[in-house]
Amino acid sequence: MEYEEQFERDFMKRTLSLLHDHGEPAGPYGATLLLNCLLGLLVVPKEKSFEKIPTDPISDLRKWGISPSSIKSPRTKAAKNTHPGTIREFVCKLRHAVAHFDVTPLGQDGKCTGFVFAGLDEFTAAIDLGELREFVENLAEHLLSGDLPHNQSSQFASRLGRPNGSRSVAEA
Repeated sequence: MEYEEQFERDFMKRTLSLLHDHGEPAGPYGATLLLNCLLGLLVVPKEKSFEKIPTDPISDLRKWGISPSSIKSPRTKAAKNTHPGTIREFVCKLRHAVAHFDVTPLGQDGKCTGFVFAGLDEFTAAIDLGELREFVENLAEHLLSGDLPHNQSSQFASRLGRPNGSRSVAEA
């Protein structure tokens, strides 16, 4: 199967479909697949759709799926940052941690429950798997359709042919 004309967009759609089809959060490979999918759901958008990444204030992070308390230091000391304290800056910092594999798993009772992302400028975020998945789903949905997050992935679920009442990762 060939990629669509807009390779980056199609790559994001396929990555999101892969996550939905094979990324059972409770399954033995759910955390691994989610981390692998961050390439298509964080790195590609930051590199190819930067201007479409929202500049909402970081205080709106909960609307996108992540508790603001997960972020230990979202602001940078660097003066070059044009959008300090925004979702866009958060995506950039998270992307940097993923691309440079500055990621450490968090565990409980022998199971991965989330990841710590670290990066430049003292950025650190400890994010639960469910929140991370919801965030990247909402971000991808926004980038693919231009819609604002609905704190659930119901629009995307309906596009994939899932029942309207399918639960988000955080609810599972």
